[in-house]
Amino acid sequence: MSKSPLFASRFFSFTGAALVAASLIACGGSTANGPKDASTDGDPAGDTGATGDTGDTGDTGDTGDTGDTDSADVAKAPDFGLQTLSGDFVSLRDFRGEKVVLIDFWATTCDPCLAEMPELVELYEKKKDQGFEILAIATDGSETQAAVSATVAKFDMPFPILLDPETEVMDLYNPKGILPFTVIVDRDGGMVFTRASFQAGDTKAMESLVAEVDAALAKK
Repeated sequence: MSKSPLFASRFFSFTGAALVAASLIACGGSTANGPKDASTDGDPAGDTGATGDTGDTGDTGDTGDTGDTDSADVAKAPDFGLQTLSGDFVSLRDFRGEKVVLIDFWATTCDPCLAEMPELVELYEKKKDQGFEILAIATDGSETQAAVSATVAKFDMPFPILLDPETEVMDLYNPKGILPFTVIVDRDGGMVFTRASFQAGDTKAMESLVAEVDAALAKK
């Protein structure tokens, strides 16, 4: 990943069916001023083209097991480029053909996001040597962005922290602004899994997420 001067995010257009529309236990719609917390369940996220799941209890917004689905049959993840907390510039295309990428949309004001973060850190440490990467996209706006660095230090987050203060990338993937919002992108750039929200202590949801990561890593 190369360094680049600070500049606005650039996106490729995304065609095809609308992505995920989910509203479960999560932080609510996010704006440049940060997301709102929400505690009520809503509609499960839509299918991104992966094969169906059995619907684990508490696994909110899970689009299901991808199994042996060919990447040609799933929606392609829209490319994007964002500045990192360390000042680098990262594009999703940087990992194409090399790594499975978990994109995590989160914010410092989102309690479910913070509850999930230790689980993601543990997952990253276990899988990083297998061709796995996490891009944690902070959606904090100007009022809370100063808290991002402290939160990263608190949870000892070892993966790239990307900044999306205008929520342009989040709007591309997650128009309803539900947080946390998780996307798994395989090496071919296909979105093989999405999940909206997270409930602390939901071990089945985490087991399902790990299984999806393993399935994507197993595909060569």
